[in-house]
Amino acid sequence: MTGGHRKARIATVLITLGLIVGLAGLGAYAVSREQAPEVVLEGLDGDSFRLSDYRGKLVLVNFWAPWCPPCRQEMPDLQAFHEAHEDTVVVGLAINYRSRENVAKMADMMNITYPVAYASPQTAEKFGSFRGLPATYLVSPDGGIIGHHSGIMSREEMEAYRDRHVGGGS
Repeated sequence: MTGGHRKARIATVLITLGLIVGLAGLGAYAVSREQAPEVVLEGLDGDSFRLSDYRGKLVLVNFWAPWCPPCRQEMPDLQAFHEAHEDTVVVGLAINYRSRENVAKMADMMNITYPVAYASPQTAEKFGSFRGLPATYLVSPDGGIIGHHSGIMSREEMEAYRDRHVGGGS
């Protein structure tokens, strides 16, 4: 192998390793840049609101169900994250629920103060396909979907995403 071929081969290996390490850092995230769907949601109190009501803030749209143990495990971190940042909001969208009463009871039992709404399968489809719950979509202050996380999202992951897209501090 000549010196030039060897250098090219080493460069290819290094680039490949860099891509693998870089992609591994994304974890369970998928990133896109499409606009978040315009949806009208019915909150637990019966009032309607739109996702676009939160323009100017980073929004974590969290799909969950009362019967889902990982969803319940994630809720305290979502609540703490919501309380910690004035420029960020968590919106919980309950899907596949057995009754609206179960959704309200779960939100109350978990001391949830962030907006919680009932979501139809059609609302979930507007965000795209996802497998399993919980599923979280991250919406930028300008309304673009900037990420999707499947499974439990830790407080540290929420903070890291916020720091990347909004900046540190409250």
